Amino acid sequence: MQTDDRKDTGGAVISAVMIGIACLVIWDSMSYTDPDSAVFPRTFAGVLIAASLAYIGMWLFGRAKAGAAQEGGASVRRFLLVAVMLGGTMAMPVVGFIGAALPVFAALTLIAMYDPWTRFRVLVYPLIGTAIVLGFFYLFREVLLVPLPTGSLFEG
Repeated sequence: MQTDDRKDTGGAVISAVMIGIACLVIWDSMSYTDPDSAVFPRTFAGVLIAASLAYIGMWLFGRAKAGAAQEGGASVRRFLLVAVMLGGTMAMPVVGFIGAALPVFAALTLIAMYDPWTRFRVLVYPLIGTAIVLGFFYLFREVLLVPLPTGSLFEG
């Protein structure tokens, strides 16, 4: 059995890959004709680069440790999380942002939940999820002026 004091080399490699992807995003955004539309991808690419560099720095100084191997269902959960997010992305043009984001949030919560469900969680999690989705909808549409899909089901 491996111990938890081994370095997380895989995490450092993924961080380097993320830096490469973020650099591609920045490079691609240089071709945008509207400078305002480049702010969002460049900002998040910069955050991704900073976080990845911080992790690589932690790894180099021995502060990033690999976690203990999980047994039973971790791979299935990872696959389901990616599948649900891809499904939500594909559903968005049909049912719109809110129509896709609410069920995706619910499904991700169910898949990622390790703790037992309590009455409090059953009542509060849907309320919090709805508030988060509507908050992001408002932020993107009204503050950042990002055009969000309304969904072909709801177009006149």
